[in-house]
Amino acid sequence: MSGKTGLNFLFSKITTGTDSVSTGKSTSNDYDFALGAGYFIAQDVSIAISGTYSYNYSKVQQGYLTSGTQNITQSLTIVPQVQYFFPVYGKLRPSAAAGAGYTWLRQRDSRVMENYNKVYELSGVSLYGGLGETYFVSRAVSFDLGLQYSYTQLKDKLGSGQKQKQSQFAATMGVSVYF
Repeated sequence: MSGKTGLNFLFSKITTGTDSVSTGKSTSNDYDFALGAGYFIAQDVSIAISGTYSYNYSKVQQGYLTSGTQNITQSLTIVPQVQYFFPVYGKLRPSAAAGAGYTWLRQRDSRVMENYNKVYELSGVSLYGGLGETYFVSRAVSFDLGLQYSYTQLKDKLGSGQKQKQSQFAATMGVSVYF
């Protein structure tokens, strides 16, 4: 059995203009929370489930006379996966993982006046694959490095016909604890 968590915060503020005049400001706040757990079902094979919740708030103001626009994007992804650790001698073990799950995403914009400012609400399938190296410090703790690719195809639940495809490539690192 293993578990992992992640928590990310990002705050940014951008001011645009010339040397003497500010023409616009934008602020952004991002929060991500990830949680996962896995279980070894056989020698070198584990099954796991992970979930990620993301929240992004941004505000853009152009000039001094406009009130600006506000945008909120929320997403939730849940992905079951299987991971295989290649049987090599030593504490450093290469691994491969694959999974398929579900993603929900909602965006609100202050310029949209109907439907509680919703621009769209999307959901659909998420596919995931990754390769990595795991260094087992002990039987209960490991350090993990990896490369991940994910693909998500979402459709609008509000009936507008909006579709969104996302492809992401990431380098990852973390610590795993095994019970």
